[in-house]
Amino acid sequence: MFRSYREVLRVPGGLAFSASGLVARLPMALVGLGILLFTSGVTGSYGLAGVMSATFFLSAAIGMIVSSRLVDRLGQHKVLGWLITGESLGLVLFIITMELGWPFVVSAILAAFAGACSPAIGPAVRARWTYVISNMESKSSPKLRTAFALESISEEIIFTIGPLITAWLAISVALPAPIIFAIVVGMTGTFILIRLRGTEPTPSPVRQTREPHIFAFRHPGVFLMVVSAIATGAIFGSFEVAIVAFTTELGAPELSGLLLAAWALTSMFGGLWFGSRHFRAPLSRQLVIITAALTLALLLTLFVHSLLALSLVIMISGALVAPVLITIFSLAERLVPNAQLTEGLTYINSGLTVGFALGVAVAGYVIDLSGAGLGFAVGVGATGAGFLISLFGQKRLRSAVKDYGPIPPTAALNTDPIPGPAPGGFAAEEG
Repeated sequence: MFRSYREVLRVPGGLAFSASGLVARLPMALVGLGILLFTSGVTGSYGLAGVMSATFFLSAAIGMIVSSRLVDRLGQHKVLGWLITGESLGLVLFIITMELGWPFVVSAILAAFAGACSPAIGPAVRARWTYVISNMESKSSPKLRTAFALESISEEIIFTIGPLITAWLAISVALPAPIIFAIVVGMTGTFILIRLRGTEPTPSPVRQTREPHIFAFRHPGVFLMVVSAIATGAIFGSFEVAIVAFTTELGAPELSGLLLAAWALTSMFGGLWFGSRHFRAPLSRQLVIITAALTLALLLTLFVHSLLALSLVIMISGALVAPVLITIFSLAERLVPNAQLTEGLTYINSGLTVGFALGVAVAGYVIDLSGAGLGFAVGVGATGAGFLISLFGQKRLRSAVKDYGPIPPTAALNTDPIPGPAPGGFAAEEG
């Protein structure tokens, strides 16, 4: 396994753009929680904090769809630099207006502007791997799958250390410190990445076909996967707020980052195990089984009253999160033609982001009204909805899955959801 990763990193330019992409993506795990902690600290309301965080993520979900198309047409070096500059400016002004006590709506507009400018670094890095390896070998090269697994594992590391850094900076340094740190590392990593022109994919400014364009979400089954992604994203968002509120109620807010990091870490190991297995059951049936297991695991959060009990539930449920994400993305890969793969997976990514924003907002207000305990109920409801979607949509998904070769079904092309990416590819064939 490690030999495969070493071979991939020996690809010319691979180590450089992968490392810079890792730095550029670190804000993914900093900004959302940073806005939540900063806003709740300034206003004293988890509801307002949830709305502010949701505003950032909802605008990011829409903005990334638009900006990704611009990147494909104009090139990474012409778009990503402007995006990260706009995001950084918006976040700086957001901090200033919150500190000065300006009207909440002004700060929300600035948070929305910052989110809309958020660059989709994960897809940009994966596009570079595809460009470099395809030029050397082919799209079906096993190196491409290893490269995507490497990127996904890197993102799980980000979501492991990100909450720890955020909680420590907010509590030990200053409330806006995590956001400022995210600005610095985001700009540094992005500008290093766009200077690596030798591995940048060639832009495609003109369509090469006169066939009418069909949006990816109109293909059968894609809409179901987008809704499933929204439900899954709501789990992440609601749990982030609920864990912060729960630890604060118990007088240990500094442990919120540790618990969120533990959730990401167990998710990474669960994904590594799941992605290395070959299952004969169709992906649609696997999604039903995994979402059912996750629903049962998250039900336990409604009965926890101590940090130890919550830690145990996090370990159990966290190990199931990545398999759900891997299955959703594996299904999505098989529901759209290769020519629309990036577009289709962007809708899934945006669905996760929308769900995250809704989960943060709803859980924030539930916690304000009823306490941290019921905040977990939002996540339980979301995963229950995901289970029902997969159960009643199973027949439609099985009939919609197609072989859009020449890319083999064992080569996962993208596992870059927001905010909790799943590591590795999926080794099962649809049957």
